[in-house]
Amino acid sequence: MQRVSTSNLQPGQVIGRDILNADGDVLLRWGIVLTEKYIKRLIDLDIYSVYIENPYIKDIIIPQPINERIRIKAVKILKENFLRIRANKILDIREFSAIANLVVDEVCANRNLLIHLTDIRAYDDYTFIHSVNVSILAVFAGIGLGYGETKLKELALGGLLHDVGKMFVPKDILNKPAKLTEAEMEIMKGHSLLGFELLRKNPEVSLLVAHMAFQHHERPNGSGYPRGLQGDEIHEYANIIAIADVYDALISDRPYRRGILPHEAYEILLELTRTQLDLTILKVFFKYVAIFPVGSLVQINTGEIGVVIEVTQQFPLKPKIRIILNASGHAADKVYEMNLKDRPTQFIIKVFREEERIVFPPV
Repeated sequence: MQRVSTSNLQPGQVIGRDILNADGDVLLRWGIVLTEKYIKRLIDLDIYSVYIENPYIKDIIIPQPINERIRIKAVKILKENFLRIRANKILDIREFSAIANLVVDEVCANRNLLIHLTDIRAYDDYTFIHSVNVSILAVFAGIGLGYGETKLKELALGGLLHDVGKMFVPKDILNKPAKLTEAEMEIMKGHSLLGFELLRKNPEVSLLVAHMAFQHHERPNGSGYPRGLQGDEIHEYANIIAIADVYDALISDRPYRRGILPHEAYEILLELTRTQLDLTILKVFFKYVAIFPVGSLVQINTGEIGVVIEVTQQFPLKPKIRIILNASGHAADKVYEMNLKDRPTQFIIKVFREEERIVFPPV
């Protein structure tokens, strides 16, 4: 299957993966043939891109580090509890702990996979989906750092709750469909302290979990907030959450900007390790995050175009590609597979975005 911008969808194309809403209900099921009506509905729902079947890669399945149904269930439960916190400022930690345990169990069962965060998300549910994604990403990093089950569950819980303070930020600021003003940003920054105060008052929440909410915007060079902590003053858990938080934010679509591609996020985070992020943790993090996810449409330095069909932890920058178009943009004489790890002089020079329409020849 191939991810395509809804603006580029054509009647007759076939849905390649169930499209779910934030409650886990199926909007369009895998195998449905698109019509003008369906396409308009997807656009009206602000769904930016979907997966469609591509006959050249019908055999390729995009790996998921956590069962999609479980992840949707986690988002739904988290959303319900976050909204309850907003309404009455009461935190019931039991449901959050249950989600954290599920995340750890799922991730540990799939620890050899590379992460492909390829969900289709609604803008107004960003905080809830983001929190679950940060939890998943943090647990993978924790596995890479050698954490045992107890520490992983604590890290997963901290990931789920790191933005809980946003429930006390005015909704018109939290869901603003444009970039925040300086004054609004100062109000938004208050979520770290607000979340910490909520969590530390609960005797069932460890102080470390509370500090992940408090410190995830602190930076090793002292440029972060709310306290401007430096170096070892910041807990390792918070440094992990910081990287997961920034990564997921970068690749996520927001009403006022498009998300960037994983390889672009990798380059930005690598640059940030000079001053703002922990390099050791980042190296571990990208052992588990696909820089060129399966299903990515790419061009290599020979000019040929194909689809990434396999990535490995050992060679994250050298995936296996199924070549479909030649350097002239026409059908290759023969579709074939190229493993870049065996081709030292060949490398990816471009990753196409969903909105860039590439026409494949009929099979």
